[in-house]
Amino acid sequence: MKGIDLKKKNVTGDAAMERVIAAQAKIQELQREVRALRTDRDQLLEEYQDALNARPVPVSPTASKKSVGGTRLRVVAGDLHGMRMDPAAARSFLDDVKVLRPDEVVLGGDMLEVGGWLAKHQPVGFVAETDYSYQEDIAATNWFLDELQVAAPKAVIHYLEGNHEDRVERWAVDQTRAHQREAGYLYEAFAPRSLLRLSERGISYYHRGNVYVEGLPRGWIELDGMYFVHELGRGKNAARDALHQAAGDVTYFHTHRADTSTDVFPRTGLVHAYNPGCLCKMQPMWMHSKPTGWSQGYAIDIIDADGDNTHLQIPIWRGKSHLEPILQQLGKVGQGANK
Repeated sequence: MKGIDLKKKNVTGDAAMERVIAAQAKIQELQREVRALRTDRDQLLEEYQDALNARPVPVSPTASKKSVGGTRLRVVAGDLHGMRMDPAAARSFLDDVKVLRPDEVVLGGDMLEVGGWLAKHQPVGFVAETDYSYQEDIAATNWFLDELQVAAPKAVIHYLEGNHEDRVERWAVDQTRAHQREAGYLYEAFAPRSLLRLSERGISYYHRGNVYVEGLPRGWIELDGMYFVHELGRGKNAARDALHQAAGDVTYFHTHRADTSTDVFPRTGLVHAYNPGCLCKMQPMWMHSKPTGWSQGYAIDIIDADGDNTHLQIPIWRGKSHLEPILQQLGKVGQGANK
């Protein structure tokens, strides 16, 4: 075995010893970092397993493809907020879905609250409520998705990512100091898409940062001439602002307030902007004593064979949907037409 040539190299003396001591110190530091990373990894894997075991999710049948031709029905709802859902409003919505049996469902995002330890990216004044775990938040939304797929077994379901689901990706980037590969691994471990088993459910998930239709902004999708996006308008004139940003028919969410706006553009024609409201509690703790002005509800789109869209807003107040009186009146009209 050939030895190491030490000619003209300083291997003794104070300078050499200092280098050896520094090298040993560096090795010890790296070993401590490795142990710390292993501990973090083990803790994250334990959290991930806890999240998976929070509540077993049955594999739901893959949604059937929408039929070609004829009139189709789409139900639109958003802003459930997981553990912050209003149980009465959510149940009222699900009961209506059973009656409507839609061909398609659009979930407009923020179906999870993702609060507590993941609530870093929030506006000034936000108070993170820590009386529930992320696992419980996941379990609450899994329950809602289970019930939804039982109520609408043949519906094609679209799930838009909201700013609350987006917190998980932001948290993953923060934890890994923006290292792309590690952030991707951490995100996949805790991502709502994974823990809600959306692929197994046959539910399409749309990220806020991806382009799905050429010529549209990130996170937007288009269904039968209607644009859908989670976050668009804000403030008192949110619907009007959304309308002029879209310059076309658009349904958006995020504001938790039922709203509509209509305008006519010279070349486009008559266009509308809609927000169906929310399914979450209307007065969260972080709003303190200030009335929110939020409203609960969902929407129905009726698409005819020519692709024309008729949109109906269905309010929910104190846990009671306004769908039944509408159906009763339409039934009377139908009976009168048949006489």
